[in-house]
Amino acid sequence: MSDFNTVFEKLPLSNAFIPGATNPLNRGLYFGDGLFETMIFMNGEIRFSAGHQQRINHGLEVLKFNTKSISKITEIERFLRSHYGIHTSLRIRWNIVRSGMGKYTPQENLSYETLHCQDITLGPKAKMEAYISETVTIGPSPWASCKTLNALPYVMANIERQEMEMDEVILTTPDGHLSEAGSANIFWQEKDTFYTPSLKANCIAGVGRKVLIDFLRINGLDIKEGLYAPQDLLKADKIFTTNITGTSYIKKIMGREFSITPIPMIERIFKI
Repeated sequence: MSDFNTVFEKLPLSNAFIPGATNPLNRGLYFGDGLFETMIFMNGEIRFSAGHQQRINHGLEVLKFNTKSISKITEIERFLRSHYGIHTSLRIRWNIVRSGMGKYTPQENLSYETLHCQDITLGPKAKMEAYISETVTIGPSPWASCKTLNALPYVMANIERQEMEMDEVILTTPDGHLSEAGSANIFWQEKDTFYTPSLKANCIAGVGRKVLIDFLRINGLDIKEGLYAPQDLLKADKIFTTNITGTSYIKKIMGREFSITPIPMIERIFKI
């Protein structure tokens, strides 16, 4: 299965996904007017489903979607089981686009959904060198924590990363606080304490981020969320990123090297 070559769609007011994508010209393409979730389907379930449902519900509220007929995660799970069974593992991208066209002002406020299914591809466990971008920043907005269809800051950051021949880019807020990595949240460990930028730093509310924070707190480990300067990151013993497929450890930033030995208890959370 190549990248997203299996696509299903759910039309406005429909109650079922069907094969194909018959509505390529939509408000998602024209205006980035929508949301998406990237999810792992394994053992017949969406992993961390409660976190995905919570995040999409928040995004729909922030973007003022009419939620009538929008799928629930449980419905998507049933649909995927009916097509793939319980032994197939997939990476699923779920798009929710405001229906209709119009210009900036929508003509209607229902939804058009697509599911894009592909094999799971895991990222590298270690990224040899990262840098802190001085040109791309993550600004504040009511939807900064949501996964909207307008991901231009992350596109430009990763173009810059490629041009600089780096393995990871770290992004800051316009006033210089650490925010996130190019396609993942960022954590670091200094002695026995873990740190990560808070949502006040305009980062995406990553599902993996929440799962890890909850795990650390439940197990009595010290995890601090806050506004941090790049210099705080350089004090770390270990730096790693998290997204829905797992963790990656960063070896070098600005000439400083860090341990890339995986943390077993964290690796178990994200094991596929």
